[in-house]
Amino acid sequence: MKNEINELVKKYDEIKKEGYIKSHVPYKNGAGITLENLLGSSGADFCIPDYNGIEIKAIRDYPYAEFDLVNISPDGSHYYPSQWIANNFGYPDKDFKDIKVFKGNINAVGLTKIGLFYYFKLRIDRTSKKVFIQVFNYNKEFINEDIYWDFDSIEKKLNQKLKYLALFNVKKLYSNNSYYYFYEKMNIYTLNNFEYFLNSLENGKIFVTFKTGVFKSGKYIGHFQDHGTAFRITKNNIESLFKKIY
Repeated sequence: MKNEINELVKKYDEIKKEGYIKSHVPYKNGAGITLENLLGSSGADFCIPDYNGIEIKAIRDYPYAEFDLVNISPDGSHYYPSQWIANNFGYPDKDFKDIKVFKGNINAVGLTKIGLFYYFKLRIDRTSKKVFIQVFNYNKEFINEDIYWDFDSIEKKLNQKLKYLALFNVKKLYSNNSYYYFYEKMNIYTLNNFEYFLNSLENGKIFVTFKTGVFKSGKYIGHFQDHGTAFRITKNNIESLFKKIY
């Protein structure tokens, strides 16, 4: 991996010398895609790292910037668990009132209210080796934990995707109807063992984000849409899970 890291450092030095670079896409959150293009990475396979065994992340230059670690659909005793939790504990979409959606962050240190009637919390069970989503009613009484992730599936995905991580700090500006990005700094990390992940999940440094919604246009307009379920972290907590090597 030493050669791959040295190659990435060399490419990054060339990119940084260019200063602000015009976005390669017309929308405002194009820093990651633009960077992947500059590095010659398609980023098309979400199961493997973006660049020669190294996962690439481009995030804004402030401490509490959030980013996805891995996207892993939950499991459980129901078909399509993400849609099940939306249908049973979500809230109506603002445009399509007959479709329930479920969007929000859930952690293991406190109850999070999503929608009008329910609270949610993660429970890490080291005996069954599962991470459960606990559901509580309006009175904060426990009512359900049918949805979960297995430790093994999380650990496998982490090692597959994030054994090495290159984190780029990005500055953004808007000029002449276009976005421009300056990749001001790059740090490279290696993943610590799975115990670090569990500890960070237990203390709230890692959390889960649900991103279900409704198609607003196209052939599936008005149908349920699952944008994925991600384990996420903030930039200031990165070294609770990774060891910096560059």
